[in-house]
Amino acid sequence: LADDFIQSGLQAGMRTFKLPVKKASTLCYWFSGHREVPIESECRDRYLWLHVAATGVAPQFEAVDNQVVHSISGQNAQSCGYTISQFRMDGYTTFRASYYSCYTSNQNDEIFTFTLNIILTDAEGHWWSQPLSKTCDLPLVLAQREVLCEEHYMEVQVIPPKPQDNYNSNDMEAQKTATSVWQLMFLLAGNNLAIMSASEARGLGYSLMATPKRLVFRSPYKQPHSQLVHVHGVPVEVIKLVLFFRRKLVVVMTDFSLSCSGSFDGSRLLLETPQVMPPMVWAGERFESRSIVLGVEGRLVDWNTTIARGWTVTQDGPVIQVGIPFGSEGGYRRVSFKGMVVNNVYRETYIIFLFYEHVFSMLYDDGSEVETRQRLVRVLDTPLLCRHPFTLDQTMPAERVFDVYMGNIPFDVTLVEVKINDRHLPIAVTPEYSINRIVNANGSQAYTLHVPFDSRVVHRMVSSLTSMCCLNYTLIILPQRLSYYHYSFVSTQLDDACAPSLCQNNWTTVFSFPQMEFLWEIGVGAEPLTPELAELRGYRLYNDTQSITLEVPVFSIGYTYQDINLHDFYGVFQLLVRDAKTLALQSMLSGRCVFETRDLIVCSPDGIMTVVTTPSVTLPRVHPDSTTLLDRSCRPKQTDPSRALFEFSLNSCGTRTMVGDTFLAYENEILYHRRLLADETALISRDSKFK
Repeated sequence: LADDFIQSGLQAGMRTFKLPVKKASTLCYWFSGHREVPIESECRDRYLWLHVAATGVAPQFEAVDNQVVHSISGQNAQSCGYTISQFRMDGYTTFRASYYSCYTSNQNDEIFTFTLNIILTDAEGHWWSQPLSKTCDLPLVLAQREVLCEEHYMEVQVIPPKPQDNYNSNDMEAQKTATSVWQLMFLLAGNNLAIMSASEARGLGYSLMATPKRLVFRSPYKQPHSQLVHVHGVPVEVIKLVLFFRRKLVVVMTDFSLSCSGSFDGSRLLLETPQVMPPMVWAGERFESRSIVLGVEGRLVDWNTTIARGWTVTQDGPVIQVGIPFGSEGGYRRVSFKGMVVNNVYRETYIIFLFYEHVFSMLYDDGSEVETRQRLVRVLDTPLLCRHPFTLDQTMPAERVFDVYMGNIPFDVTLVEVKINDRHLPIAVTPEYSINRIVNANGSQAYTLHVPFDSRVVHRMVSSLTSMCCLNYTLIILPQRLSYYHYSFVSTQLDDACAPSLCQNNWTTVFSFPQMEFLWEIGVGAEPLTPELAELRGYRLYNDTQSITLEVPVFSIGYTYQDINLHDFYGVFQLLVRDAKTLALQSMLSGRCVFETRDLIVCSPDGIMTVVTTPSVTLPRVHPDSTTLLDRSCRPKQTDPSRALFEFSLNSCGTRTMVGDTFLAYENEILYHRRLLADETALISRDSKFK
């Protein structure tokens, strides 16, 4: 937040905020004669909280008022200040009843008595009603105005103003339409008005009551008289209401403007709300923030707890942003109702019951002020997330140990088995290898695997230059013990020098590698390595039950050539290891062998042609350093007494182009520019003088 806001509001409020402590009471009832059902109750600062254990069917609730029983469900619950929430992973049902709910006994706005029936039903359809009576006092002094945005309804409480003799234009409009009964005037878009009696408002789902010291109005969301507006880019549901009644014509105005949006950015749940709600703070009034406090499940927490859990409160201009890290303490991770594992992927969501309180004041020129406590209750959850494990190859070849990190493992998942090249490894630490578990701050897990290069489970190429591991992790979800798997492949090359066993003297590169089973695909470029491809390109492929050997002649398709000179050159041949399902590249196996240079023509992908030729074999004898290409300025790059090496671009040196049906050919000539040939018998012939 901005420095002045931190100094005046947020930090001060959080450091000095005193949380009321109320111990919860737990009652255990025997249900249907054979099962104990715990019901936990607690008086909190603004509502009664109940926690009812699961019995197979969600419980139902009734309120008793003057021996009249009222069902609490649906529209009636929203209008009367009751919330029934079943979002928790443990199967419990949470019930919250506002101290100003419809059927609650109110003694001078200080003592509130609830009389309820809890109807429990088991999976077999047997039901039983358990009465519960609870009396709560008010542990936290009420502000002059309190606004609550609950899960399913909005509620506002105000202290009625004293009668006044002077009214502004809005008050005069109310005075003209006032009657002996309460009237409600909704201010709609376009300066339109909707005026109705209290009984008509109740018929539309609104609730209006007067207590000994306060006026209370309650509305479900998305009512016809509410407006969805954007305040600094944040969607806000607003109800503008004037309540008036005759008692020296007291006029009370109550405005609702509440942020009801949350979002997920991939790692954090976000809640945005305007710092200043324009309908609650009129133009010309001075605004002063007192404190911003966060909580969870209806309980506020102190500033140190907020920091420890990674929650953040920041100000982006006129907007307050609350960030909750995925997996933070206080929330719940919930698996998909359609199944935890689908197509070998673990699926879950994260959900938190966030509590946001902002206390602010409007200051007036006469020195008076009106304090408002705005509370926002929101269940924030992520979309369905697929938890794909990932592996990082952290191997340092100099240490001669494979170091593989596997992350993104949910908290309720454990690693039970690792297979390396089809060999089972128990989850333990041995002198040969080790598997270690890491717990991250957000509750997720990771595992590290350390395997020496010379371990019996590691496969090596015939040259011993490349070591490789096919990894298969088996993970299970607790307590359901559902399993899923993660596959990976790692390899490392110890040295780039060529070895005699890899590079044979018959102009052939030899690869030897273990069977890759069905998990991996070996390819040459974009083509998978198959017996058909090997036969087509002249490779020699040998396949047994344990390994695959591939012999590749030096001028076969797939080679690239480097550092060509008159003595030798490097031939590089690469094999690609791809995921057999996704075709994602996992690793590369590369052979780089040195071969003796003979006469050759090489066309490189970058458009360079390299030619090594032996012109000295002709008769009469030709001196290599006296040769050129068609363009006489293109001379050999290297020569010796018998050979010449030319290197030139395909669009230079007089190169000619010929287009065939399926190919494009480039042609040049090596010319010898003689000064004088030896005397010969005069002969007319079409044959060349050079043999």
